[in-house]
Parts: sequence; C-alpha cells; structure tokens
Amino acid sequence: MAASNSVGSNSVTATATETAPRRLKAIDRRRSLLAAATEVFAESNYRAAGVAAIAERAGVSEAILYRHFATKLDLFCEILDRVGRRIVAIWETAIADAPDALTALRRAGEVYFANAREHPAEARLQFQALSEVAEPAVAAVLAANHRRYVEFFADLVRRGRRDGSLRADLDPPAVAWLLNGTGFAATMRGLVDPAATRHAAALDEQVMGLLLDSLADRAQRPSRSTAARTSARTSTGTSTRKAT
Repeated sequence: MAASNSVGSNSVTATATETAPRRLKAIDRRRSLLAAATEVFAESNYRAAGVAAIAERAGVSEAILYRHFATKLDLFCEILDRVGRRIVAIWETAIADAPDALTALRRAGEVYFANAREHPAEARLQFQALSEVAEPAVAAVLAANHRRYVEFFADLVRRGRRDGSLRADLDPPAVAWLLNGTGFAATMRGLVDPAATRHAAALDEQVMGLLLDSLADRAQRPSRSTAARTSARTSTGTSTRKAT
C-alpha cells in the first residue's frame, strides 16, 4: 500500500504486477490461516483466542479471514478435522510395506509419537477441544477423528489375527480403544510434563513395547517382536519423511 501511494496513477498497472506474486492463492491463504489459528488457539484456548489475533498472526485483515471461514467455530473445527485426517494418513504411509500387523502397529506408534513431539501445538489443540464438547460441532469432529483412529487399529488387529502375528483371542474393537488410549495418554504426558521431553522417545518405546508384546501371538512373540522393532526402527524415518 505504501508503494502505491508514493507513485502516480500511471504506475497502477506496474505496481499491481509487482505485488501480484506476493498474493497467495486461495488454497495457500487458507492453509496460512489454519496454521496461524493453530498457534493462537494452542497458546490460549478456543474461547480466549480472538479472530483479530489470528488474522494478525496470519498477516491479513479480519475481513479476509472471514472470506475463508464464516465463524471462529468453523475455523477451529476444520483444524481438528485436518489434524485427525493427517494422523491417519501418516499411519497409512508408515505401514504401507509392513510384513505383518505387529510390525505395522509398532511403526504406527513410532510415527505417532514422533509427530506429537514435532507438532506440540496440534497435540495441545486436541486436548483443549475436549473442554468444548458441549458444542455439538466440536463433539462431532472429535468423535469422527477417534472413530477413524479406532477403525484403523481394529483393522490391524483383525489382520494380525489372520497373519498370526497377534493373539487369536483378541477383540479388535477393545484392543483398538486400548491402543488409542495409550497414544492419548502419552500425548498428555508430553503436554503436562515438558521437562521429560528429552526422555520421551525412550519412554514411548518402552510403553509401546510392553503393550505390543502383550498382544503378540505367544508362540511367536520373541522372534516377531524383535523383528518388528528392528523393522520399525529402519523404516520410521523414511515413512515420516514420505508423510510430510
């Protein structure tokens, strides 16, 4: 704007041409707003975060923000939805070439923990959303996210019962909720005890190992658990890079 005010009317076309490359496409602007909103919400909470603060963080006016999101609630719910879908996408990428379900579960666990450590704002936002479940739209998004998580794990448990890597007596929905809850608790630990962050990876591996070893088929537990750990370590870095 300052540049436009300092030149004559004959320079309007040139000025527009010069500034055009700096204008974001609609999809890029939307992503920028979502990123800014994630940070602002995570720094306070849904109710305290103001639209003005989000717009300022994104470097736009409130009017532009409202062109993309009708309400603050719409913005908040879209962030939650995108986070949930991205977690499942990361899991699917990580397990794409897993030889069995036990290995797949270990890989999914490792990339989940790594993602939570790399994106603490998203983790914090999901926990904050729990205090807003009285709002039907928020409750619906959270329910949909956790259904996806549980369905993902339940499918792997069924696969494990078929391929022999997991115990045949396991109930897929029950185990799926157990796995979902374990990830939830580990994320909460990282948020309430930041001082333990430097030891988080080792602790996450211990918790995951104890849980998965209890699910592994008893007759094949030693060899399969060891193989799963080895395979997961060698593939996690590659899987995470592909997901991002």
